[in-house]
Amino acid sequence: MAGAVIGLLLALAGSARADFVVTYNSGFQNGVVIPDGDRSGWSDTRIVSGAGGSIVGLSVTLNLSGDCNGDLYAYLVHDAGFTVLLNRVGRSAANPTGYGDGGMNVTLTAGGSDIHNYQSGDYTLTAGQLTGIWSPDGRHIIPESAAGIFNTADRTALLSSFTGLNPNGIWTLYVADVNGGDQSTVTSWGLDIDVASVPEPGSMVEGALAALFLGGAIGLYRLKGPKPASA
Repeated sequence: MAGAVIGLLLALAGSARADFVVTYNSGFQNGVVIPDGDRSGWSDTRIVSGAGGSIVGLSVTLNLSGDCNGDLYAYLVHDAGFTVLLNRVGRSAANPTGYGDGGMNVTLTAGGSDIHNYQSGDYTLTAGQLTGIWSPDGRHIIPESAAGIFNTADRTALLSSFTGLNPNGIWTLYVADVNGGDQSTVTSWGLDIDVASVPEPGSMVEGALAALFLGGAIGLYRLKGPKPASA
């Protein structure tokens, strides 16, 4: 019985999660202006440290100002992870230039709607910027491709590529304006990393022993306590 309880506690301890949130709004590499009509683009590299465990979830915030979201191509890379955040949003066979809205202040996460097609559903412009929660574009296609980064293209470069990686190390955001005539800038960007933390072995054993000694009281409390609400 004792061995089973310790094994269960170790499994639960290993699955503990913590959020690691960081926002970058100053000290940008290469300034903040995205070169207009230039595939060389703009990039910002940061080093994350102090986040223990491995990545089980990731959200990215982007705050951009400008004149034409349909010009923009952006990706994020860390270790073996790679995701296409924007790829000429709104571009389709019927609209080859993409959306003309200027700027965005959005959160990109696995649970959102596809940002490439944001005008096809409910969306909000606040002070001219697209706002809300969306999922990355994910279309890993050359943005200047004559074949087009259309709404029907497969989405193969998503945030799931970061799952299981060590969050610490180098993260690079790249943004390019691939169609001349409009100017965009980066106000801020950030990471919200959901980390599966791994407790120190000593603390896990201490917790397991404490649970063994207090097992009767803990079990009684759980039996009498209210039933947890559904997630």
